[in-house]
Amino acid sequence: MKYEQSTAANISEQEKAFRTSISNDPALSYFLETGSLRPNARFAKEAIYRDPAFLAFISPYFHEVYVNAITSAFDQKDTDLMSNIAMNTILLDDAYRKQAFDDILVYLEQRKSVLTMFHATLQMQGPVDIFILAEHTSTSTIYNLNYLPVEFLEFRSSYARVIMQVINTLVNRNQQTAMNMITDLRQLTVDTQTAHDVDALYTLLDTNRQTSATESGYGYSGDFDNSGGSGYSNNSGYSRDFNNSGGSDGTIGRVLLGIVVIIFIIIITVFGMLSSGNSGYPSSGPYHYHRSYRPTYHPTYHPSYHPSYRRSRR
Repeated sequence: MKYEQSTAANISEQEKAFRTSISNDPALSYFLETGSLRPNARFAKEAIYRDPAFLAFISPYFHEVYVNAITSAFDQKDTDLMSNIAMNTILLDDAYRKQAFDDILVYLEQRKSVLTMFHATLQMQGPVDIFILAEHTSTSTIYNLNYLPVEFLEFRSSYARVIMQVINTLVNRNQQTAMNMITDLRQLTVDTQTAHDVDALYTLLDTNRQTSATESGYGYSGDFDNSGGSGYSNNSGYSRDFNNSGGSDGTIGRVLLGIVVIIFIIIITVFGMLSSGNSGYPSSGPYHYHRSYRPTYHPTYHPSYHPSYRRSRR
């Protein structure tokens, strides 16, 4: 029911007083007329706002505007609007308050059902749109949930548990997104047990991430990748996506290395054979030396041995 200023003459004096109070409150009248609030705008602190008769009068108008404003804030990721709504009094009597919260809960359960479908899809290894998933787990969603009244604590806790299920199935496919989600989830106001479970999951994922980063340090860095995205991953450790080009490059490298080793062995062997063959045999140089060519000494070679030499001595 949309609130409108009435000029009818047949309204009661009490209703006139109620409408006058609303007209004199710029923030409240603006909210009822537009469904929005100006930044940091607050309703007036009027004693009449606590009057059950006034609440009974304003509740049908306030209920519709209040529910629409909250659902709009979630749809538009408008945390400012939710913050402004949260700082003001909920002008609803008990019956309309319960109805408003039930209406909001129906809307929120629909959002949670989307997360449940994401979880089922991930379990079946199906495709998932990360951007749509982020819309239901982003900080804007978490902040808006926190702005809801304390009556929504149970829903926040159940919402957190569904997000944790999604994270557990997502982490093996997209570790960074899962880590971002659990980091944001820690900011959601939930019950004590759920908060403990969220912190435990965060600690586990963070430890696994650090372990993976440490182990990847022993592999190859992703700074150079000649196979067009195959071979070694830029993220951590070895990539699971090896393609044929990466494998053939490694095979060629090993074959070339084997050929070089064989050639080196042949050279060493030939050099060794040549070195051992030079002992007692002519060398390959310009000078040849052999023991059989050494001149032998004989007494007849001496000049005194010849008769002519002896005759001259006489």
